Amino acid sequence: GEIEWEKDGIPVCTAEEEQERTVVVSDGAGGAIIVWSDLRLHRRGIYAQRISADGTPLWEKDGVLVCSEHARREIEAVPDGAGGAIITWEDWRNGNQDIYAQRLGPDGKPVWAENGVPVCKAEGDQYDPFLVTDGKGGAIFTWWDTSTPSWNVYTQRLDAQGNSLWGVAGIAVCDVPQEKGTPFIVEDGNGGAFIVWVDYRYSAQPLNESDAPKVMAGDAKGDIYVQRINADGIALFPKNGISVCNLPSNQQQPTGISDGTDGIIITWWDERDIFSDIYAQRIDRNGKALWEANGVSVCAAGGVQRHPVIVPDGAGGAIILWKDYREDYGEKEVDDIYAQRISTDGKTLWEPNGVPVSTADGRQDNPRATHGNKGSAIVVWSDSRNGEEDIYAQMVGK
Repeated sequence: GEIEWEKDGIPVCTAEEEQERTVVVSDGAGGAIIVWSDLRLHRRGIYAQRISADGTPLWEKDGVLVCSEHARREIEAVPDGAGGAIITWEDWRNGNQDIYAQRLGPDGKPVWAENGVPVCKAEGDQYDPFLVTDGKGGAIFTWWDTSTPSWNVYTQRLDAQGNSLWGVAGIAVCDVPQEKGTPFIVEDGNGGAFIVWVDYRYSAQPLNESDAPKVMAGDAKGDIYVQRINADGIALFPKNGISVCNLPSNQQQPTGISDGTDGIIITWWDERDIFSDIYAQRIDRNGKALWEANGVSVCAAGGVQRHPVIVPDGAGGAIILWKDYREDYGEKEVDDIYAQRISTDGKTLWEPNGVPVSTADGRQDNPRATHGNKGSAIVVWSDSRNGEEDIYAQMVGK
């Protein structure tokens, strides 16, 4: 892999107060739209910036305002298919945690209502929203929901004008009584989507609301499951999903991309070798695993690897990034970012255990990425090398 901009990245936003929790998507022209959580107004809002392929900011300095308040840090975005982006986040404006969304045009102007429209504002709390475009200017969303006695995975579709298509609260993806969490969604190439989640149906201990910190920390035993739904919200795989990895060890934080042939490539962190490593699997449109059973190793370096991120490599494979603690020592916590490229048949293509994206001083946190030119990815992250949280970016590829 090679870097293509300045060493250790270019500044995207250095406004006062903190900027963090970056998200990045392609702008359809070789550059990217970057979205982040921002405290410059002394309350948590959301801002966005568009950068060209050569690293030049295209919108106003330090970004355009997406949501002025109520937003939490959990933010996701996808291209809208017309040079802009659709953004979703956790929102507290109604007194509990709901899911909201906004669409930005290629000029950075909002297309939907000011401060966004509701995806789900049901009773209880809704967490960890993800989304994909529906191919028609709208999006299909997923999240996990505590409005029922157990934590369930839900989905909703908004049209190009921001109207809900699948009821007020969305529809359940999996309704087994055991808990589920951290869902992710990927386009299926036919107007529908794959939804991937961590499933606790075989956990040794039943979970309840008091276990939430334990589950979110990854201490409960989870498996990776996937379901495919069509454009009308109908399940295409067996009811309650199929297993991607169900080893006795713990698997967490699944994420994925389309494989370009109506299937999905999924990555996650996995404790089968005690300390968490990065694994991946490819599933075809009918639910068949195409790589090694329970996944192939992406990084098994010493120490802990977590928070995987995946983007297409432009050749049927993927580039996978993660937070890496292989250099962790003593009382100094070392957060670095590494990357690996994996081929369409599940072979790693770069140095064993990945190449460094940034090993600068301070914390490199919350890496996100979008595809660049063939074989490369544009990566953004929160960075504390200057003493407070700033946003940096890098291109890695070849």
